[in-house]
Amino acid sequence: MDLPRLRRIRQGAVMSQEELAERSGVARDTISKLETGRRGAYPSTIRKLAAGLEVQPQMLMGGVEYLEDPEGEHSEKELPKKSERDRRVGF
Repeated sequence: MDLPRLRRIRQGAVMSQEELAERSGVARDTISKLETGRRGAYPSTIRKLAAGLEVQPQMLMGGVEYLEDPEGEHSEKELPKKSERDRRVGF
């Protein structure tokens, strides 16, 4: 599997492949191959790259970018309960 968003996120962080290699501990050659799809990524590599970029690993895989409340004020248990009539099903 390639990391389709790695290059965009790295460039958005104004970071070269060399800088990401230093921050993540992943070889620059590996980063280059991941960005071009010539190599797949192990989960441990994705975690290292995400840490180097200071993002959630899901962001590199095309997942949800905003995984938690930025203020940290709400947890799932604190959310108000919706009644059955307020719930909507469909798209």
